[in-house]
Amino acid sequence: MSIAFTPAAQEVPPEVFHSRFARFLADASWCLPVAPARTRLPGYGLAQDFGPGLRADFTTGRVHDVFVDPDTRLAGTGRALMNFIFDWSRARPQPMILDWQASPSAIGFYEALGFTPDRVGDFPEYPGFTLDHRSGHGVRYIALNPATARAMEGDH
Repeated sequence: MSIAFTPAAQEVPPEVFHSRFARFLADASWCLPVAPARTRLPGYGLAQDFGPGLRADFTTGRVHDVFVDPDTRLAGTGRALMNFIFDWSRARPQPMILDWQASPSAIGFYEALGFTPDRVGDFPEYPGFTLDHRSGHGVRYIALNPATARAMEGDH
């Protein structure tokens, strides 16, 4: 599935890939949700908590991958993977600002989750998205549509 997501991944030697995979599974600063099925793996995600900065009381996280097999899309797998990542980021020991970028074909998916793309930067065709779990800030959920932000605030 990793090769389907990024064809260049086939250049990574299998022993290196398996070593990284095992390290991610053993390290709580990584989140690697998978969507199991009886005969195949329809999707996976990968997120990382980089920890707090030198002067910060929050951590910075990054969603590196969210991939759903094209043959199984529109069945809720992507939403379930992102919800798992959101729950993981919310449960971290310190509040987190979680960032990610979307490929052009995934922008609509994140908009359907209630996020608004941030096209500022060097690659506006790959917009950024942010979920801010810090409390006490005027903008708690950056780049969320207002209705979704209100709904998520009610969940906590």
